[in-house]
Amino acid sequence: MNTRVYIADITALDDAALFERLLGTVPAYRREKALRFKFPKGQKQSLGVGLLLRRACEDFGIPGADENVLCGENGKPAFRDVPEVHFNLSHSKERVMCVVSEFETGCDVEHVREGRSKLAERFFMENETRWIRSFAELRAQDDAFYRLWTLKECYMKVTGRGLSLTPDKFSLALSPDGISLWHDGPRPEYTFRELDLEDGYRYAYCLKGAPANHGIDLGQLSLGAL
Repeated sequence: MNTRVYIADITALDDAALFERLLGTVPAYRREKALRFKFPKGQKQSLGVGLLLRRACEDFGIPGADENVLCGENGKPAFRDVPEVHFNLSHSKERVMCVVSEFETGCDVEHVREGRSKLAERFFMENETRWIRSFAELRAQDDAFYRLWTLKECYMKVTGRGLSLTPDKFSLALSPDGISLWHDGPRPEYTFRELDLEDGYRYAYCLKGAPANHGIDLGQLSLGAL
């Protein structure tokens, strides 16, 4: 079955009535998690990823799998009753993202902000910093920074190590031919995909062991229509 990628804008959840109605459609643990956030933004983000995961499970043919979710040692989530299916979630500002696949996966979305490329030396390897600086315009450098940042987050998440694997411990090379990973040697079993929806955000996901011709289905959902 194709990997399924879902993205949504959560601004519709500013409507209190819609938020309350949709809150009642997700599992109890997700409702409780969302309401533990002190501020509305965190509540909306948590509910948003929960709504995407519920929809993804239905479309993937595993309805209800999202009702029983376990977390690994470093926080990587998994379905308790369907361990052969994998998923990952991410959110940033007004966007939420979910990936469900038969392959181990990690995903990330980031809101692109100006001036962040100056942090490259702090987080990335020297060759990656040189690649960012190869762009003449500062705006292009910022975009390059976020491309690397989201891709690195995906890999850190798919490994299950999360932040225990820092982004300066492995290298990514981006070229017209694709994205290659070097982590204690070449790691061709990991494939990376990027999405640029021209909405001020960068999206990326990583799959482990997926064949080159593996299909991807992308869905941009309107939460107000759920």
